[in-house]
Amino acid sequence: MTTLTARALSDTTLPGLQGRRVWSAPAVATHAWLVMTPARLYLLPAAHSTDEQIRRAVDAGADLDGLFGDATERVNLADVRRADFHLADLTISLGRTAGDVALTFHDAETADDVFTKLLHRTRDHLHLVSDRPNPLVAARGPLGILAGVLLATGTLAVTVSAAADLGPPDAPAWLARWLAVLASLDWRAVCGLGGAVAAWLQVAAYRRYHRPPTRLALLPFDCRLPFPCQGRAP
Repeated sequence: MTTLTARALSDTTLPGLQGRRVWSAPAVATHAWLVMTPARLYLLPAAHSTDEQIRRAVDAGADLDGLFGDATERVNLADVRRADFHLADLTISLGRTAGDVALTFHDAETADDVFTKLLHRTRDHLHLVSDRPNPLVAARGPLGILAGVLLATGTLAVTVSAAADLGPPDAPAWLARWLAVLASLDWRAVCGLGGAVAAWLQVAAYRRYHRPPTRLALLPFDCRLPFPCQGRAP
């Protein structure tokens, strides 16, 4: 029986099938060009020419080592042990044994596209995690306070209404004074104030529950949390 062996994807795959992705300045702030192949990420310094002929040559399947020369920094995707995407400043940091690499972008769409391609092309040894906290745990504080406010509002409104209906009690002076103060309140005002506080707490709970992440990370499969796991090769 004949056995066919398929060659793994590399930087020299036939034109049109090489799966190359190209990004350039000004969308990329730290480099003139970023070229990602199935196996490598090529980083051209910011001083390099951004002539569109380079893009056409890359798309046509030109040899990247010969096209870019020695000034290009090459990152083997198999060597990447960590990738951090800081959403606030649109920076992607690549951790590897040969030294970290930082990529900064001017627009979110380009940064998201680069990180998505990194996710797809390192998914055999890295997985995606985020720093977004558990929504239920994050909203637990406002929800607990909300329950207390509703209970206190209901209890106080009933007490105020009862004190107004019962009139002056035959009770010690200190208790009579407190009941007189309660009777002077309007239960509708108590409910309105409690409702306003409850509405504010609902907004706080909603914001905490739907808080977006500020950081995404690609980590080895034995790491589940982005910050304790360094994702470094030994």
